[in-house]
Amino acid sequence: MRTAFIRSLALLFLMTLAAGSSLYGANGLSFAENRIEVTVAPEAKTVTVPYVFTNNTNRPITIKRYDSACSCLSAKIKGGKLSYQPGEQGEIRVVFELGTFSGLVEKTVLIWTTEDEDKEPSSILSVVINIPVLFEVNPKTSFWEQHGEGQAQVIELKINSPEPIHILEHGATNKNFDYQLKTIKKGFEYQLIVKPKDSSTPAFGMIKLTTDSSIPRYRRQMAFVCVRRQAAPAPTPPATP
Repeated sequence: MRTAFIRSLALLFLMTLAAGSSLYGANGLSFAENRIEVTVAPEAKTVTVPYVFTNNTNRPITIKRYDSACSCLSAKIKGGKLSYQPGEQGEIRVVFELGTFSGLVEKTVLIWTTEDEDKEPSSILSVVINIPVLFEVNPKTSFWEQHGEGQAQVIELKINSPEPIHILEHGATNKNFDYQLKTIKKGFEYQLIVKPKDSSTPAFGMIKLTTDSSIPRYRRQMAFVCVRRQAAPAPTPPATP
């Protein structure tokens, strides 16, 4: 009885290993890193991030396609090579067009091999880009509650740069919000003092700022303002007879 039990456990163990190997092989390509974080210079326009992979299976693997939900990302395979023999290495280079992004930005690239179903890519690569925030808006969005007191709130504008950045123009997209731009330290620190004229109805708007920054991504900044819709009251439970 005991011998049969031990044999059953051994068989179960071998089946588990086989299943694990099958699952590992199904992924096809094994990446040294699936998530890479990079810090770039404030003036950077693009960044290229290399992802090294190995075919750790016992069969050839062919990359069918690669895609991203963001048009800011593109991918190129080093040498244009798509098929890899067992043990062979390759490299995918992800190119990130930084545009007007600022702060910490994370995007993904999906990789399909010829063994993958269309809805299930076998590899997901994440690229995390840290772009210095030279013009900081805090908070980025200010909220007031519908039917609330609508008191004035302060939005801090801070320049995190040795060189000054001046605000040249500013304006609100929604006339329901009154605001005042206050200079604390010219070129380095400002405040927006904002207050809704009427908080009885939901409202949304932006305060747009144009600066004299020499770097394009910092020339236009926005602070968002919002009167949030009042939450519906919880339903009254039925009376107990």
